[in-house]
Amino acid sequence: MPSWQEVAEAKRAQREALIPDAYKVAADSLPAASTDSVVDFPRTTGILSEREIEITETDDVSVLLKKLASGHYTAVEVLEAFIKRTCIAHQLVNPLTEIHFDDARKLAAELDAELKSTGKVRGPLHGLPMSVKDQFQIKGSDATIGYISYANKPSTADSVLVEVIKKAGAVPFVKTNLPQTIMYSESSNHLWGTTLNPHNRTLHPGGSSGGEGALVAMKGSPLGVGTDVGGSVRIPAALCGLFGLRPCSHRFPYEGAVNSLVGQITIPSVLGPLSRSLTGLTEFSKAVLAQEPWLLDPQTPSMPWNEDRFQQARTQKKLNIGVMWHDGAIKPSPPYERAIKEVLSALSDHDIVDFEAYKTNEAMEILVEAFIADGGKDISAAIAPLDEPLGPCLSGIGKPEYTGHQVWLANKRKLEFQKAYLDHWNATAKQTKDGRPIDILIVPGMAYTAIPPGNDIYVAYTGIFNLVDYPAVVLPITKVDPAVDGLAKRSGDFLSEDDEKWYKKWDAEKLVNAPVSVQIVGRRYEEEAVLGYAEQVWNAFAASKTK
Repeated sequence: MPSWQEVAEAKRAQREALIPDAYKVAADSLPAASTDSVVDFPRTTGILSEREIEITETDDVSVLLKKLASGHYTAVEVLEAFIKRTCIAHQLVNPLTEIHFDDARKLAAELDAELKSTGKVRGPLHGLPMSVKDQFQIKGSDATIGYISYANKPSTADSVLVEVIKKAGAVPFVKTNLPQTIMYSESSNHLWGTTLNPHNRTLHPGGSSGGEGALVAMKGSPLGVGTDVGGSVRIPAALCGLFGLRPCSHRFPYEGAVNSLVGQITIPSVLGPLSRSLTGLTEFSKAVLAQEPWLLDPQTPSMPWNEDRFQQARTQKKLNIGVMWHDGAIKPSPPYERAIKEVLSALSDHDIVDFEAYKTNEAMEILVEAFIADGGKDISAAIAPLDEPLGPCLSGIGKPEYTGHQVWLANKRKLEFQKAYLDHWNATAKQTKDGRPIDILIVPGMAYTAIPPGNDIYVAYTGIFNLVDYPAVVLPITKVDPAVDGLAKRSGDFLSEDDEKWYKKWDAEKLVNAPVSVQIVGRRYEEEAVLGYAEQVWNAFAASKTK
């Protein structure tokens, strides 16, 4: 039997062989790893034509879809443009796992022929190249999720999500990196290596959907799909300067996605989109739900897109907005307060109230209980066949396995917490001028911005909304600026030992260019509303920046 090192080396060689030499940058022309952004480097290489630069730098997914539908761009040329940019991005930040260029080219050609012969698009995502996290199966390639022992076991069918986006006319063309086990908020493993942050390559892009975050930020993909059980869509979105959506459990089809901790349903993992435009999130949501995924995934409820609710939220005149400045346990890094203040300054027409964090430590205890209840059996079994080393992760290894009754009690605690949090949200009616509870909650995107790989993690700012199962949209607001985000002086006002620890880690000089984002959180199963409200917030903020 080959060693884990030999299997990993062969898989990486297989990946690299699928990248055309003509789309590679000469090694001596690659920029040195530094705090400088490499997001725009691909346009300088000579590999992309002017038209291909125009295509890949069309951030607004709605605009790209209209140009594909009208025939202004062909699916074939749009795909090739993104393939080229993806290949360059891969040399710079290592986002890719499996590559499906040839299959994607065939599908794009089919779509062009269909549009030419019928005059109609196949579906709402017609011709749009899409990347997906390594968990999603694409027939013919592996879904290793960072486990070397899962290599060389090609999928025999597409995940429902992949099936659904193809039906909608999208062209899946690559899969992207994640941490071994998926249970970590960086993106590194012994099989595919470490993914870096394109805004500052001394930093990581977050996780577990970090490959998606890095690739979409590099403009190698216009729309990507990640998963989120504790923040794994929102963290890469926040740390890579993207828009991201964490929907409620089962709203989008998860069937057929490979996962760790299968059977852990206390905190369900969900899938969600990442994009460089808010329209990307909305177009994805509408398109996926239009394919009636509940006919393919038994967990997905029959909940079509609610256009009326979306329109009502995006045009509502007076919003009640709650602001949670910190989670009561760890204050976020200094630029998050600056980012929230910038957003609020654009929302003076609305009623803004402070929202007190609710029992963050208890919430995280419940979350962790769910993830370690098997005593590490699932992860141990996955790494055992090749005796591969275990990377950093949240795991139950070395901890006692819960009894059935203990799992029931943990679930009971979760249900009680969900009810208490709902009551806490509704109690904001006492603070607002019109006596209604808040419509949305604005929260820091994370406790920290992108930081160097191999660091500690803290996911309470995202994880609490997995626990209560609320939808959330990430909006990219600004970047770290050492001139204004230098160490804010704090003396004796630490919320906890961990708060002091994270405060001491902050060094704006080393984190230059790191994106800073906020989350817009809404009520359960109100994806349409939270997207509509997020659009209002974003448009107001964007308008304030142009004044």
